[in-house]
Amino acid sequence: MDCYSNVLTKDNPFVPPKGTRCPVNDIPPELLALIFEVGAQSIEDEEDEEDEDEAMAVNDDVDEDGLSEPSMDSDATFEPVPPFEVLISHVCHHWRMVALNTPSLWTEINVSPLDSPPFERVQILLGRSKSLPIDIRIDCEPPDDEEEEDSSGSEDSELGQYPRSMTFSDLDNLMSLLVPHISRWGSIEVAVACYKHMFVFLSAVSDPSIAGAPQLEALQLYHHEDAESLTAFAQPDLVQHFKLFGGVAPRLKSVALWGVHVDWCQEWLSCGPNLLDVELAYHTDDVRPSWKQFAAILCGAPKLETLSLCSSGPLGAPHDWYPEGSSGGYGDDYTGVIELHSLTHLVLAFHLPVYVSGLLRRLAFPALKSLTLDLDDGDFTDLVVQLAGPMMTAVPVAPKDGEKKRSLLSGLDTLKISGFPCSDRSVELMYAELGNLKTLNLAMTYLSPAFLQLLYHPCSVPGQRDVCHVCLPSLTTLSTADVPGHQICELVQKRKEAGVPLKAVYMEEDDEVTDHDLQWLKDNVEEFDFFEASDDEYESLADIEEEHEGSESEWEEVDD
Repeated sequence: MDCYSNVLTKDNPFVPPKGTRCPVNDIPPELLALIFEVGAQSIEDEEDEEDEDEAMAVNDDVDEDGLSEPSMDSDATFEPVPPFEVLISHVCHHWRMVALNTPSLWTEINVSPLDSPPFERVQILLGRSKSLPIDIRIDCEPPDDEEEEDSSGSEDSELGQYPRSMTFSDLDNLMSLLVPHISRWGSIEVAVACYKHMFVFLSAVSDPSIAGAPQLEALQLYHHEDAESLTAFAQPDLVQHFKLFGGVAPRLKSVALWGVHVDWCQEWLSCGPNLLDVELAYHTDDVRPSWKQFAAILCGAPKLETLSLCSSGPLGAPHDWYPEGSSGGYGDDYTGVIELHSLTHLVLAFHLPVYVSGLLRRLAFPALKSLTLDLDDGDFTDLVVQLAGPMMTAVPVAPKDGEKKRSLLSGLDTLKISGFPCSDRSVELMYAELGNLKTLNLAMTYLSPAFLQLLYHPCSVPGQRDVCHVCLPSLTTLSTADVPGHQICELVQKRKEAGVPLKAVYMEEDDEVTDHDLQWLKDNVEEFDFFEASDDEYESLADIEEEHEGSESEWEEVDD
């Protein structure tokens, strides 16, 4: 019997080995380190889908190395699950030594608004990551429950700070730790609710002693604070346009500047050969780039794929910009139009009709596939005619005999609309040009019902009297907000009957959907799911102050 039992238990992974030997320790350290790296990456990939740990409160625990975890709630009763790299470093001495000597496990540096000097975790991570590029996120915004509290009478309130948030001197101390490693920065994200915090950061990375940020690929600066004026920066004493990193960041791929202005002429911005994504948002008129500076940014980024302009862009009105039809040294055929050959995704939000129209007359997007519009002030009916008309080009191109010039809309496969006041007839004109559209996202709260109704009611064909068809014949994916379930069911059914069925439908999770409608939708489309309204890319200016994601950057436990 013992022999039979030994056969069954031999090499059985569910039966612990006898004696003191642990077979897993036979794995070479180099291979074990690789396993750790794969595990850490898999956890990182799942973070966006699993946020349960962020909702758990944190105690004032001290780990075995004397590093304390800041508490968000004095009544907390639950502990968060430690991050993967901390877990594996506490299994046994051998694993700990391998983990601590695997620099790639320690390259994420997240600083919450409750962290304070001497920033032990930052110092530990800077050491453990050795010479590898580091990804940094600094959150100076107060916790959600503190934002609305009255801070009158406190020392910080006089400085424009919220209670229980990182002080200006604390941030200055933090930057004194990080700046010496600026040559290793792979990405930097800073979120603030008070611009003085951003000013401290900008000052630190603009020191004349900084030679550059040679490995930096992503720069994301967010100032989330209501602007009292759209024309003048609220704090004139902080209006300085800084030159960051000595103007040198040759590998920069992504730039996001929300309510943060810089020297628009510095080299990494005006000559960004590797720039793929530029996002400018919420800049008052007096700190925006001039048309010449804005044009230099675009012309200096030949690989640019995404351009997002949300209440930002070149200063002034279109008639103040570079004159159309000027040769400007580009040759006799130059039209004043900047052609962005690689741009595939364009976002325009919170602009007046004349401003958007002027932009689209001076910019050409021959490869554009995705367009996002959140325009809520004015009548954009004339803009629809412009979008449906012949696409702008840098050099005039005569159409071939009998060939219709391609419109900007005709090349799109993805369209998202959150706001676009226009006539119902112009919606028909727009949809008639979207014959190749595959994905449509409609936030119907502020849109005309025609945007949805035309998806399942026959519409006329321009220029062909008495000819009707179902709009957007190539549409396969629809996302909606503020639309009840029974209306979506009707839309799905009618498009199926018309021979242009939808394959995937996504609805905002707060919309009214009965159990019957839910089951019907799951039975009649290949994929159905709900999404959160917070997934929307932009919010109104009044809502910016309410958007805080401090919990995402809370320190996880790190030991030494």
